[in-house]
Amino acid sequence: MAAARALAIDDVNAVTDWDSTMFDAQLLIADTTAYTVFSPWFPRGGDNLTATLDIIKSTGATVEVRVYTKNSETSGPGTDADTAIFAVGSARGQFPASWTTGGVTPGTSSLLELARYQFDISGTEGSWVLFRMLAPVWFDEV
Repeated sequence: MAAARALAIDDVNAVTDWDSTMFDAQLLIADTTAYTVFSPWFPRGGDNLTATLDIIKSTGATVEVRVYTKNSETSGPGTDADTAIFAVGSARGQFPASWTTGGVTPGTSSLLELARYQFDISGTEGSWVLFRMLAPVWFDEV
């Protein structure tokens, strides 16, 4: 399983140009324990973000998507934009979630200058999920 996980991480890190393309299909294989894969950082494009997890096929693995955020001068992995918001799926379909600069509870979270996806993969060993992230929708407060 380690080779499949390394390949998936390399594929995730190869994604670029978040403003005009979606996150192309990725195949992640569940291991005996859940694991996490991060996307590259991309610039915030507005006050609010709606991201859609699109599961193409799954053999029982589950993927949970969260958004991490940080300012460009900050080092490290960033922080969860809002622990109460995530997209999750284990069967074919589209699963949207929305984040704001104020979060679900105003003052508890925000979208900073940079954002990235965190993918948590779980399931029985050998189960897999083929998914993509549709192009992010950014919009400002009115």
